[in-house]
Amino acid sequence: MKIFNNIIILSLIVLFSSTYLFNLAPIDYRGTIEIETPEEISDLRLSTTEHNLSNPEYIIISHQSDNEVVIKSVSNSIFTVDIYRDNSLVKKGVEKLESVSPSVNMSITVNKDNPIITSLDISQKNLGLEDGTYSFVFNSNLITNPGNSSISVNVTYDTAGTYYPAMTQAPAGTKGLTLYFAAEGSDVLIPVTRFVVEDKSITRMAVEQLQNGPVSSKLRTVIKDVTNTTYNNGNIVIDLPSTYTAYNEAGTNSSLAYEAFVKTIFDVDRYWPIHNITFTVDRKNIDKYFYERTSEAINRLPNIEKNYLLYMAHKIDGRYYLFDYQIDMPSSGILAGDTVEIQAQKLFDVYKDAKLPYGISPIPKNIVLSGVTKQGNIITLDFTDSFSNAYSGREDLKQMMIESLAYTFTTLPHTDGIKITVNGEDKTGVVYPPEFINPEVVEN
Repeated sequence: MKIFNNIIILSLIVLFSSTYLFNLAPIDYRGTIEIETPEEISDLRLSTTEHNLSNPEYIIISHQSDNEVVIKSVSNSIFTVDIYRDNSLVKKGVEKLESVSPSVNMSITVNKDNPIITSLDISQKNLGLEDGTYSFVFNSNLITNPGNSSISVNVTYDTAGTYYPAMTQAPAGTKGLTLYFAAEGSDVLIPVTRFVVEDKSITRMAVEQLQNGPVSSKLRTVIKDVTNTTYNNGNIVIDLPSTYTAYNEAGTNSSLAYEAFVKTIFDVDRYWPIHNITFTVDRKNIDKYFYERTSEAINRLPNIEKNYLLYMAHKIDGRYYLFDYQIDMPSSGILAGDTVEIQAQKLFDVYKDAKLPYGISPIPKNIVLSGVTKQGNIITLDFTDSFSNAYSGREDLKQMMIESLAYTFTTLPHTDGIKITVNGEDKTGVVYPPEFINPEVVEN
């Protein structure tokens, strides 16, 4: 037995010391190691054939894919829209513009032959936008890939409202009072001229007419309680009651009220000399009022002619109104040392550069001012043929353009009127700014 055991041990020694090769079966470890493979990126994308729209009612946008994609809606709105004007955000995240909206958690299959076609209501009325050019960014709620989830479209709204020309004379037996009312939804004062029969101090009449408010429901008065208005040799005192606190509260209304008082009273100087305005409260002089206004603005404020105003247009109920806007001198590039011709050219350029959410330029952007000359107190503006071609068939809008130029360029120092030429040919003769801007009541 001992001999048998030794034989077995010897055999094992020989076996393990030999060069015999063992072929071991490979072990499959794939079942024990988790390997992540990148998920195929969806090619779902947006498409539209309309990239520049004018006065649209709807836009059609498609979700397209070359492969079959099943998507689940997570919102009851397929798109949200961000709206920009002159690179400034006007409205953010506008939704529910679709004619038909999906239900939340509804699955939708998209492939090459079956895109999702969506009609969106982007009418000016539905969005409540003013005339002007906007950039619409449509953001899909169905696409997770940010590189494919939005599409931009340029939209222009121009409903071509009507302009009623300013008047040079008041109807017989009346006086024209230019009153400043705030536009609905905007921090801008719109001048309108109301013709009234003079039956008391004209400055008192002007303030009372401000209190009476505008004819248009889209304008509002910011002037309420007033104790008294007195005129003494060109010096105006407007006394306000302390019980009416809105004039002195933080916000835009106090500033609008101050400007409405000042502009309306200073425009009375077409009839009576107006040297300055003082505001009192409960018949006492004050050093600060209208929230941020200091003594210099409320005690004997001088009636000084303002220079470098731009007359823009604001549309209310289908009618254009011109209004004045104090330009920003540094951004305009106008320098005190510039010749008046250079100042005029720079002032014209502001028409194209002005970015006002509540106003549009009456001068089409394609109009080219080729030269400016001045003789005496008259400035001649020479345009290319672009001026003659502007507002074809719309004489009222062409008149709006001419009157805007007349009002604007006579705010240059020592300028009383303008002349418009096209390629050197006189088109208007000398034009002076009409006395009565935006007559309130007009005959259609």
